[in-house]
Amino acid sequence: MNRPVRIGVLAGLALGACSSAWAAPTLVEDAQRGMTLTVFAAFILATLLITYWAARRNASAREFYTAGGGISGLQNGLAIAGDYLSAAAFLGVSGLIALYGFDGILYLVGFFVGFIPVLLLIAEPCRNLGRYTLGDVLAYRNDFRSAKSAGALSSVCVAICYLIPQIVGGGVIVQALIGIRYEVAVVIVGVLMMIYVFFGGMRATTWVQLIKAVLLLLSCLLLVILAWAPYGFSLPGLLGALVEHPEVRAYAAGLTTPPGDAAAAATRLLEPGLYLKNPLEQLSLGLALVLGTAAMPHVLMRFFTVRDAGTARQSVLYAMLFIGICHLMIVLIGFAAALYIGAPTIRSFDPGGNLAAPLLAQYLGGGADSLLGNLLLAFIAAVSFTTIVAVVAGLTLASASALAHDVYVGAIKGGSASEREQVIAARLATLLVGAVALVVGILAKGQNVAHLVGLAYAVAASANLPALLLTLYWRRCSSIGVLAGVLGGTAIAIALVLVSPNMSYPTGGTSLVGLEAPLISLRNPGVISIPLGFALVVVFSLLCPDRLSQTRWAELAVRRDTGQGVAQAVGH
Repeated sequence: MNRPVRIGVLAGLALGACSSAWAAPTLVEDAQRGMTLTVFAAFILATLLITYWAARRNASAREFYTAGGGISGLQNGLAIAGDYLSAAAFLGVSGLIALYGFDGILYLVGFFVGFIPVLLLIAEPCRNLGRYTLGDVLAYRNDFRSAKSAGALSSVCVAICYLIPQIVGGGVIVQALIGIRYEVAVVIVGVLMMIYVFFGGMRATTWVQLIKAVLLLLSCLLLVILAWAPYGFSLPGLLGALVEHPEVRAYAAGLTTPPGDAAAAATRLLEPGLYLKNPLEQLSLGLALVLGTAAMPHVLMRFFTVRDAGTARQSVLYAMLFIGICHLMIVLIGFAAALYIGAPTIRSFDPGGNLAAPLLAQYLGGGADSLLGNLLLAFIAAVSFTTIVAVVAGLTLASASALAHDVYVGAIKGGSASEREQVIAARLATLLVGAVALVVGILAKGQNVAHLVGLAYAVAASANLPALLLTLYWRRCSSIGVLAGVLGGTAIAIALVLVSPNMSYPTGGTSLVGLEAPLISLRNPGVISIPLGFALVVVFSLLCPDRLSQTRWAELAVRRDTGQGVAQAVGH
């Protein structure tokens, strides 16, 4: 028995032991538990085999960080889709649509439209200028050590914020499928995540993401066909049945303030305002999602895995195609879950609504007491789990790259480190990031993953994007301006979150930062923090001009637009 098979068997035995020792409520009947556990273990074994294959080819830092730069446009597009179609999209947004209707769709619109600035402004220049990370791009014309350190700090903050919802979703899925406590489920997700990145690097992460994207698209298609077929694949038929359903009407009436006519309230599910009631909140969320995508470290890192800028641009187009198709299907899945399962039932299993899609799969297969229903549940849950692990692996790799490549190799070693030192640093950083993510994931129990992910986008749009765009396109941008924008934008976004309604304010107690009530009404701070992030870069660049940034501007502009010299730089 070879090593990955032994690991898979041990993982299956460990899961079985956990399900007995750390029991928790589950969607699966006891008689079907063995079957679902087998499906789950098969997916884990498959991903471990990919990791084993990839680990044998990680002989250099370039292989570990970028898979040697040999990923094709189609492969990278699928991998970007796999990286981007996270627990927030599949589990969180389908749950939000099931619970609140139209407002959940706004998240999908923001997620998708965010790739337009990536396509037009970011993908090609980053591939022409960078090697592995955001810090590489910032350091091209700015002070090397400060740009590397600032880029790393912001990238890690964004990645941790984005890791939280993925790990929450993973814990919920494992708990629902196997019946173990949430905390133990989170540990399982975190350990697997660290194995993939520690041993497999970017190559394993890319192939897990690619395969997961295909499986997710097929899973969504299956659910859409089964849910939509009874209505002759007519959208008015499905939505008409939704707003006329008595239980849906009663639930929708309870969401309005004050409760009104049940029939009229049901149609509100197809209109905005049930979840995001404040128009300014909608604007703030939209800005964060659209602008934050262009500065997410795990998305930027994917542009360094292809051979040239043209392939990077092509991969974005493929990613938009696959993401758009999946988002359309998620909309139908969310409304179908509201119709077939009902929001109160979904809430009874998970207050955040994250189990809407798995519950729908079980129902469409025949229900909780049927073999087919539990088999379909196990398949959808296993695909969801693979979705989560693929995303957290990409985020962990981006964080580890920032810490190892930017902080250790760049800021500490001054860019001089052996291949062995770089790989060891990256693996140690992987363990550090994974441990932090585990602790925070356990503390974030019970939160809706789509809501939490919006906070990560706000930090990315407020800190990374201003520094990145102005470095690329503004001649007068300086090192001090970039440093102020990254550090200030990160601090402002996080501070606004800590004093927002996102925090818990218990009756008679105080929040994490000692407040009895929120200081601002916005849940997503993007409309405040993003302009401030840009303003910090502009103001400090004008106040503190930098001769180095000015002298390297012409060189940056040529290489940004033509890619001249990138082959020699990557080879070096």
